[in-house]
Amino acid sequence: MTEPSRRRPDLLPIIVLLAIIGVIFAGLWLFPYLQAAIQRRDCIAIGRVDCD
Repeated sequence: MTEPSRRRPDLLPIIVLLAIIGVIFAGLWLFPYLQAAIQRRDCIAIGRVDCD
């Protein structure tokens, strides 16, 4: 009898999962900065001058 050929595990699903997790964490990290920029823009848009 011949031995079954041994294949190494497929890495594509692991890479895709890590990429998705990375995108989620990047979004969570950037969200406060984007929210502050939007609030600043809205403040300026309504004509206020004391926008921080």
